[in-house]
Parts: sequence; C-alpha cells; structure tokens
Amino acid sequence: MNSIRKIILISLFLPFTAFAEGKIGIAAGVSVDGFFSPEITEFKIDKVNSGSPAEKAGVKVGQLVLELDGCKIPGCPADKAKKLMDKETGEVLSLLVKNLDGSEVLLKIHVGE
Repeated sequence: MNSIRKIILISLFLPFTAFAEGKIGIAAGVSVDGFFSPEITEFKIDKVNSGSPAEKAGVKVGQLVLELDGCKIPGCPADKAKKLMDKETGEVLSLLVKNLDGSEVLLKIHVGE
C-alpha cells in the first residue's frame, strides 16, 4: 500500500515540483493522506532559490504552509492544490506560512517575476 501511495504522490507532485522550482523558486516536502481523494497533511518549504520570486516574497526554508491561496492545510485536496499552484507569470500566489518561531504571516509571491 505504501509503495502505491508513493507512486501516486510522485505522479501528483512531480509536475508541481518542476513548476515551483521554475516559476516560484521553491522545493517543498508535501505529505498527503488518502488514496482516491488525497488531501495534503503537510507542506514544508525545503529549499528557496536565491533571487527567486519566493525569496523576494519572504519565503524561508523550514516554514510550514498553512494555506495555499485560501485552501487550508491540512485538508486541502491534492488536485485542488495542484491547480492553485498552476499560476501564469505575473499572477500572485498567496501562502499563509508558519515561521519557525510559531508566528504566522501571509506572503504574496509574484509568479515568474
């Protein structure tokens, strides 16, 4: 069961990872739960590219994403999260993040800029 879940996760989030690295400038560890309708249980920032839109918006390694364009995590359906991340250059992606000190901040990433 775990190997099937991993295959599904890879197929769901590999395009997300490629997009995020290119247009946003982040790599994230994403955990999901559920087989037929997976939901994100955790979304943690693992890498922020230097000079990227994410870095300019204040995204930092170790932050937990609590909301992705208003979709709360945990609980955001994986397919919805993938669609929310599919922004065009010039659009804004909003992330509510929890910092390492426990504080929360709303960050706005201007995609591809």
